[in-house]
Amino acid sequence: MNYIFNKEKIERLLLNFYVSTGIAVTFYDSSMSMIATSPTHSPYCLNVRQKKECLKNCNLSNLAHMKETNSSKTTVSYTCHAGLMETIMPVIYEDTLIGYMQIGQFRDNENKFSSKEKAEKALEKYGLNIEKGVNLYNDLPIVSSEKLSALKEILLILIKHFWKEGLIYHNRSMLSIKIDQYIQDHIKEKILVTSLCQQFYMSKNALYHLFATEFNSTISEYILNVRLQLSLKMIKETDKSITYIASDCGFTDYNYFIRTFKKQIGVTPLQFRKTNRR
Repeated sequence: MNYIFNKEKIERLLLNFYVSTGIAVTFYDSSMSMIATSPTHSPYCLNVRQKKECLKNCNLSNLAHMKETNSSKTTVSYTCHAGLMETIMPVIYEDTLIGYMQIGQFRDNENKFSSKEKAEKALEKYGLNIEKGVNLYNDLPIVSSEKLSALKEILLILIKHFWKEGLIYHNRSMLSIKIDQYIQDHIKEKILVTSLCQQFYMSKNALYHLFATEFNSTISEYILNVRLQLSLKMIKETDKSITYIASDCGFTDYNYFIRTFKKQIGVTPLQFRKTNRR
């Protein structure tokens, strides 16, 4: 989406939130790219993330739960791969999802999502010193369900402040943003001009004009670019097969996907994966 973020000021506010609460927060845009963060990793996580496999699993966990949040448009709490509790909130403006707030890493007082046993299993899995890891785990803050609710309320106020102070703004009409969101949400499907016209009560000429003036693109070019950008992200951050990714991004013809990818990116999907693994 065509949002503009004042990253420096947003990061300063998130840092203040961390200093006040001891809870780290990371702000992602709707494409799941990080915009700003308070200190993202606790000593426990830094210890675990020294392992390459852990780093990969961390990215996969974030991606999976952001997709879940996007699908439900509700806050999702979960156990991360390292045995900790994390929470992802959708950031919504005028019924349109523009990003995510990830809250973590911490322990829940009910041991529903995190526990010493889960941490020990993760440490053992990654071949790390269990005693050292458990000591770092025990230093993590404990968050009750009441405190988590309070943290979310404060973050919602903070997000409103972002808009009020112009730390997030867009230079497109709300209609184009809603069309963009519709395309993002239905990218796996065949998206027709007629279906967009019906969905947003527009004539074809009006829709073509909107894309030319606000997207600086034709409709087909824009949808193709969204599909390619999603495929790039999935190739880098998941172990899914190229065939699966092509289909999941809305390409019904695998050979067309390969040709288009190479033409636009300059290399084949497999070559891109080899040089861009996280």
